[in-house]
Amino acid sequence: MLRVSSTPPMQTNPRPLPFARAEASRDSKTIKLFFELRAGGYNGSTYTLTYDPLNDVLEGVYFQAVAQQKFDVHFTRAE
Repeated sequence: MLRVSSTPPMQTNPRPLPFARAEASRDSKTIKLFFELRAGGYNGSTYTLTYDPLNDVLEGVYFQAVAQQKFDVHFTRAE
């Protein structure tokens, strides 16, 4: 499980998200991830993330397609 936080703080979603597409790539030492959602109020929304190994977090941008808004997000590993 990943804990989601953002600025301003967002609500954590404990249910699995409906991803239609997931891609991972590596640019030198940087791990990049891209996820696209396809369901209800998420249709076309995306996460574009990079992994920070020093802090063990995923950081990036969540694009909420329906509202046409971008949010900075970071995911930390749940203990």
